[in-house]
This record gives sequence, structure tokens and C-alpha cells, in this order.
Amino acid sequence: MKRRTAWFLVAGVVALALGAAMVGAVALLLRGGAPRIASGQNYLVLDVQGEIPETPAPDVPSWFERRPPGLPTLVQGLERAAGDPDVTGVILRVGLLTDAGWARTEELRDALVRFRKSKKPVYAHVSDFCSNREYYLASAADKVFAIPSANLALTGLYSELSFWRETLGKVGVEAQFEAVGKYKSAPDAYTGDGLSEANREQLDALLDDLEARFVEGIASERKLPVERVRELIAQGPYEAREAKELGLVDELLYLDEAEARIKGGRLSPVRYARESRGFGLGSRPRIALIYAVGTIMPGESDDGPFGGGGFTGSETVVRALRKAREDDAIKAVVLRVDSPGGSATASDQIWHELRRTAEKKPVIASMGDYAASGGYYVAMGAHAIVAQPNTVTGSIGVFSGKFNLQGLYEKIGLRTEVLRRGPHADIYSSTRPWDAEERARVRRSMEAFYAEFVSKAAEGRKKTPVQIDAVAQGRVWSGRAALEVGLVDELGGLDQALDLARDRARIGRDEAVAVVVLPEPKGFFDVLMEQPDEQVGLGRLGADLQRAIVRADRLFDGRPLALLPYELKIR
Repeated sequence: MKRRTAWFLVAGVVALALGAAMVGAVALLLRGGAPRIASGQNYLVLDVQGEIPETPAPDVPSWFERRPPGLPTLVQGLERAAGDPDVTGVILRVGLLTDAGWARTEELRDALVRFRKSKKPVYAHVSDFCSNREYYLASAADKVFAIPSANLALTGLYSELSFWRETLGKVGVEAQFEAVGKYKSAPDAYTGDGLSEANREQLDALLDDLEARFVEGIASERKLPVERVRELIAQGPYEAREAKELGLVDELLYLDEAEARIKGGRLSPVRYARESRGFGLGSRPRIALIYAVGTIMPGESDDGPFGGGGFTGSETVVRALRKAREDDAIKAVVLRVDSPGGSATASDQIWHELRRTAEKKPVIASMGDYAASGGYYVAMGAHAIVAQPNTVTGSIGVFSGKFNLQGLYEKIGLRTEVLRRGPHADIYSSTRPWDAEERARVRRSMEAFYAEFVSKAAEGRKKTPVQIDAVAQGRVWSGRAALEVGLVDELGGLDQALDLARDRARIGRDEAVAVVVLPEPKGFFDVLMEQPDEQVGLGRLGADLQRAIVRADRLFDGRPLALLPYELKIR
């Protein structure tokens, strides 16, 4: 099929969908509200696997959806269902969470624990492989079910890092970087042969914090002593029957058998959320919710056609903050950050606009899996910062560098010639290394940015630069540790941040509010049409490889970076 013909077909289908949607919208407006689920018994099915997207799903017809429900949809669905007499319980289907971090997992887990207070049952079902993070989520349920052939890899947390210096050397590539901060270890992946003493210190502390939370959470909900949980972890992994004998799983059931425990019809969280919220056309006070998700870049945000790991564009976030500041109906702003950082200058632009907004109305920062380096930078202009205990945050530091490909070019017979005007015009050229003077210049630039980073953090946290420098130096902290050292104000999720914004704006807890996502989510057709061919092809690659390629293309050009190491994953 020719490309043009295919686009005409897509356009025709979308036109029909939009026409149907418009007819439905008019009918709803004439009836004065959104449709409700059928009265009677229903149970909510949360199918969680792969990723738990940070942002809500696009508000388009359900047959266009190609990604799991977003974290806000899942959490809000549970909150509504707890008080809905037509919802009798929850089935949590837990699959392998390959792209969900510990903080997002904890936020959903906390919502499940809150839902259980309604005295309605929560049943978790494991139908395949279940590792640490999956079991941590499932353990929040009243009962954990698994099929007889399932595997429970409850083995303890670990982090695995790769170091490429020797590999790069074999192909003639030299990594040249300058980092400011004792713990700023991002360049180590390219310049080191293993963990430095400082990097090992910070990662051990982070792993200890997350492991303690992991063990305590399982012990609390499974009614087991902490030491018994540690013993079970040390003896894992388990097959399903053994897990049942040890009390980690309650029964061995297939999904249909588990669903038979709750009477009623199945409800999807996306449909339930849509049918519950209505159009919101009223005079209710509004709270703006602005997302900064993914690596921070100059320009416009890009989250791909179907969600996934994208990029936060400084211009997009600045525009959203400006709109929130200038709209009198918006009484407060929540900036939701889930980012390992990125461009230092792009982070600085977002910080500046956030600070301007905070001068006019309450601004709260809410942290997801990561809010570190540039991710912390953009948050520190808020009136208060809320993080999950498992959030990776801090990393106040900066680095910059380049890859010298001269040796590689010689190996493959590639010749280059450079014409320049000025002794340092080609300082970021990939065909030669820095000399001593150039490296010193880069170092001075990084030190100046680090000093500014520390100064702004001190201003935001109401501390002295000396106090911030003592907990900065590029060091990463868990949310729980960050609270202890004064880098965040409270522990909790997005719901906690929204409540805090409500309080700061003097909106009563019982008063109805509208949460407005800015910028407004794009429609399906808008997102589909704006994808260039190279990104469609890139989308076929794995998520990690895709991010690495785009980061390398956009970041390693000499600009200062406030960024975490790419491979900081705790499984």
C-alpha cells in the first residue's frame, strides 16, 4: 500500500471517529453530564505490566489506546472506587514491570492500601514471572494468587552498572569529561574501569534505603516479622507451590478462578475514570498539573505517539507555567517531576519560570521515580517539595564533555580536515582531544554552574550555600534520606502534593476542585501526524536503546549537563 493511500485511510478513520465523538459529546452536554457505569455489582481490574506511565492516557476513543493506563488514572480510579457502592472490589493483575520505577510502584501500592480501608477486597494475581518489584506491589493486596506454573523471583535488590572505557579504547574512542562534585559519577561509565569509592558509597546508601522500605512493606502487609522476610528473600527464588507453602502466596488459582471471588462485571480503569469525571464545566477553583517527565532538553517536549520514555522540552514547560500563572481561575500549580535531568541550561529556564510563578501563586513540586540533577534543579523553585521514600533525588552537580573519535577514524580510514578561525574554535570537535588549557576552561565553566546550582538550591531550601554544598557534590539520595538532609519537605505521592497545593491556596478539603493538565494533552491524530519518519523507525528499537541514541545525539555536544548516570536502575 502506498504511503499516501495509507494516510488517506487513517485520516478517513479518524474523521469518522471524531464525528462520532462530537455527536456523543453533544448528546452528553444536552443530558447535562457524563455517562455512569451500570448500577449494581462491578469490580475494577488493574492490569499492570511493562510500564506504569507517569501521565494520563490521551483523551481519545478507547480503540486508539496503545499503552497501559497512566499512574493518575489508576490512583484516581482506586480513590473513586473506594466510595462507590457499585464497585465491589479490585483485581490487580501483576505482570513484569520492566519500565516502572520503585517510586511509581510505591505510589500505586499506597493507593491499594488506602482502598483496602473501604473493607472491599483487593486480590492480586500473578500469571507469569514475578520479581522483587512485582511482588512488592502484589503484597499490598488482601490475597495474593498465582497460577501453579508461576515463578516468584523474590531474591533481593541489586543494581548493575557497565563501564565502557576499555571497550571504547579498543575501537579508538576516547571519552573526555569534566565533572564537578565528589559523587557526580555520570561520566564514570565512559571514563572509569569500575565504581569509584564515592560512587560505591552513595549507591550502597541508596540501595540500603530502598531495601529497607521493600522489606518493611512486605512484612507489614503480609503480617510477617521483618527478619522472616529477610530469610525468605535470602532463600529465593521460588516456584509457585513452594511460595504458597511459605506464605508468600495465598492460593494457586487461574485468573478466571480469582475473578470468580468477586461478583459483578469487569471495569477498566480508563473507562471508569472517564465515566466518573464528567466535563468539569463549572466555576470550581482549579489546580494546574504540569508534567516534566523524561530527559530535560531545550525546545518542545516529545513523548512519542503512544507514550513511553520521552523528553521534557523547556519551551513546552515554560509555556505551561506561564499559562498557569496568568490564568486567574488557577489557584495553585503542581509540577510533577519524573526526570534524571539533562541539559543544565534547559533546567535553568524551567526553574526561572517556576520561580516567577511561585511569586504569584502556590507552587508544589511532586517527585516520581527520579527527580535528580536537572530534575531536582527544576523543582527547587517550588514552595514545597514532596517525594516518595523511594524517589531517587538530589545529585546537585554538573558535568560536560565529548568523545574524541580520532583513533576510530584512523582505524576505519576516515580522513578529516578542519578549518578554523580562533585557537579554540573546534574545542568540541570529535576529531581531536582537548589540550590542557581547553580542559581547564571547561572545568571553570562547570565550577561556575555548580556554584550557581548550589546558590539557587540554598535560596529555595532556605539554607546557606555551605549547608547545601555539604549534601550536594553530585550525591544521589533516596526520598527518605533527602527528607532527613533537608532537600525535600514531605514524603508522599501526587495526591499528597495536590492536597498541599489545596491547603496553600486556602481551598477547603471538602471543596470540589478541577485538576487541569497543562499543556493540554494532544489528540491522537495530532501526535500521529507530527512524528517524523526517523522517529517512527526509531520506535522499533528497545526503549533503553532509543533513549541512549537520542541522548547521545542531543546532549554530547559540549553543553553543561545536570544528569544522572544512564544505567542507574535498581531491580
